[in-house]
Amino acid sequence: LVMAPAAQARGLSGAAFDQPVLITSVGQSADGQMVRVLAQRAGLDATYDSLAPASAAGAYKTVILVVGGSSKGLGAAGINPDQEEQRTQGMIAAARTAGAKVIVMHVGGEARRGDLTDRYVRAAAPQADYMIVVAEGNGDGLFTGIAGETIPIDMPGTIGEEGPFLKAAFR
Repeated sequence: LVMAPAAQARGLSGAAFDQPVLITSVGQSADGQMVRVLAQRAGLDATYDSLAPASAAGAYKTVILVVGGSSKGLGAAGINPDQEEQRTQGMIAAARTAGAKVIVMHVGGEARRGDLTDRYVRAAAPQADYMIVVAEGNGDGLFTGIAGETIPIDMPGTIGEEGPFLKAAFR
């Protein structure tokens, strides 16, 4: 387990996000379901739709993109990697147009990283208003590198530890 230096984890200074919340998968892994459970436990007014169309973003104040590529999940959804990337970009654009904020979450850790996931990280993370990433998933510094000095990022040690960060992010 390689931990990113704490100096790179610059989290939120306070609650900055509003409800209702749309949670969607980026890459069609089961990780979105885990974030749905975290959101329920946090008492958030959240809707989970793994294949939410971009047009859905306008009905929400915050869109959570749960990044984790699964070729099996994409196949089951009947979409290819290019279509998923286009859906992701459309979702971000629609959220921006509607004045909604975007949170990018990665809960799968090192096991969920790889070329497919990294493709979606690069598509979504630079557009995030905030990121919550299991520390093990940032062993190579990809997330903190994208966050740089501009995107707040928190890196708890486990998926269970992501819940309090998620709860604290919302007013």
